[in-house]
Amino acid sequence: MAINRDPLSVAEINRLFRAESFPAPPAGTFELALVLGGTASAGAYTAGVLDFLFEALDCWTRRRDADDPAAPRHRLILKLIAGTSGGGVNAGIAARALAYQFNPVTRSTQIPATGSGNPFYDVWVKKVSLDGLLGTRDLGDGPVLSLLDGSVIDDLAGFIAHFSPGPAGKRGYLADPLRLILTLTNMRGIPYRTQLGGEGAPLSETFVDHADFARFAVAYPGSAFAEPRPDEFVLGFDGEGARQQQISWDTFGGFAKGTSAFPVGLPPRDLERPLSHYRYRVAALPDRDAPNGIEIVPLVPDWDSLLSPHGSDEYRFYVVDGGATDNEPIELARTALAGVDGRNPRDGMVAQRGVMLVDPFAGVASLGGERAGGLLQGLGDLAGAMMEQNYYDTSDILLALDERVFSRFLIEARSPSVRGDLRGDMALATAGLQAFMGFACEDFRRHDFLLGRANCQKYLREEFVLPVGAQAFGDGWQGIDTGPHEIPAEPPPPPSPQPPFSAYLPIIPLFDSASATQETEDWPVGKLDPDRYRDGIEARFQALVAKIDIGGMLGGSLKWAVEHFGAGPLADAARHQIETELKKWGLLPP
Repeated sequence: MAINRDPLSVAEINRLFRAESFPAPPAGTFELALVLGGTASAGAYTAGVLDFLFEALDCWTRRRDADDPAAPRHRLILKLIAGTSGGGVNAGIAARALAYQFNPVTRSTQIPATGSGNPFYDVWVKKVSLDGLLGTRDLGDGPVLSLLDGSVIDDLAGFIAHFSPGPAGKRGYLADPLRLILTLTNMRGIPYRTQLGGEGAPLSETFVDHADFARFAVAYPGSAFAEPRPDEFVLGFDGEGARQQQISWDTFGGFAKGTSAFPVGLPPRDLERPLSHYRYRVAALPDRDAPNGIEIVPLVPDWDSLLSPHGSDEYRFYVVDGGATDNEPIELARTALAGVDGRNPRDGMVAQRGVMLVDPFAGVASLGGERAGGLLQGLGDLAGAMMEQNYYDTSDILLALDERVFSRFLIEARSPSVRGDLRGDMALATAGLQAFMGFACEDFRRHDFLLGRANCQKYLREEFVLPVGAQAFGDGWQGIDTGPHEIPAEPPPPPSPQPPFSAYLPIIPLFDSASATQETEDWPVGKLDPDRYRDGIEARFQALVAKIDIGGMLGGSLKWAVEHFGAGPLADAARHQIETELKKWGLLPP
């Protein structure tokens, strides 16, 4: 199929990107976009947050739709989920699982040996483990792609793609369609060409963009959705006829594996998509004379360097973890609600759209070295700095934490315990070893899953709120006793101004099982023996060296290290690092 090389027309820009095509919701409705940040094994925490969030929505909407006089009548519509890395995996689980009924998992839930039947719990707590990652199924005839065996990730993607415990249906709080965005670090890159001096000028400049993403539209059974965006894939369910641009869930699984392909640790992923998708990328430039003060400029790919010899609309590339270039796709989610030149109103009385970021690691960040040290310290500090810088823009967090802003929300890991009121990574049992520690111990992952559920309940009850009488509520609370739900505003200490509102009500009120106190588990001290994986690490090192091509820098370095020091001493060093991290997080017995 021939590719349209023409830059986007004004009509196309207006239809796909301008705020005029993103009308405000009707009164009595709040539209939500979820942003699920990168996690590694702390994806268990995000999974717990989502498990409770969907339980709370199910309980409330079930009562409301049955005309229960105690249930508020306003609506929340989940419009989009944007995710990266482990957050992208959770986005994929949600997209598939929300077509089916499954039971939430609490501390008291009895888990059979076959699994809970809850895909969030089973993927993140039961199925993923360091035992599988230290396997050798990946070491076939091809080149060595990663330090760890990615075959277990293939298994998980297959489990998600084929999850279907019963007949598929549609939850009433999901948009039609529910849209997904997964970030990708595109190692091939997309070249864009800019004419210096304007169109037709003899000189041009080309830049290559590696921060990529893919769009998906999920059409649940009974969907009236007809026309997708030209730059998105469509996902459907069994029993439905093929739709335009529809792909299989197995194909989607490739993108989910790609967004979570932690560099070096897990294998990169080969992907394919229509090259024409890249025609629909734009930049926003300030222009006081343009509508809303923003000029939307199309980015024009350098088609000649991208087209295949036969000119087909086919683009092949490989990717690593989306978090390497965009670990918190807040801007992609915000503009999906409001348009590139639009804004989501922030005042509580008129706010009807919001972005909720789920970031287990928000809170107190660790600093790098105070002064330059050795080469290894420098490399470690560089990697840490790049990771921190890609997490999010400072303004995004400031807006989410500003009590006057009702269009940005942030759920972070918090754990009041005998070790103090902990936030961010120190509240997570999975956070050690750059958040790979959780893969080594099911108890760590279970602790964080249940913490995610408890944190989400507290957040929905106390923080995900709007002022009494807000436009998003309409008359939904009229005639309902708000006493059990109302949150009085706490006056700040002088000389801070008094809060503009006297009381707040939850956007998602808690009913039935969602109103029961969510119990967490004690800090999992002593649940992981530092020696547990020592032999498995040595065996993996030996298998890698037997297969690795010494021509690559990483492979050559590993082969040299094993040949000079031996796989045993390297495994001992890894075991020592595990012990050090367990001590740091208070996970070793005194």
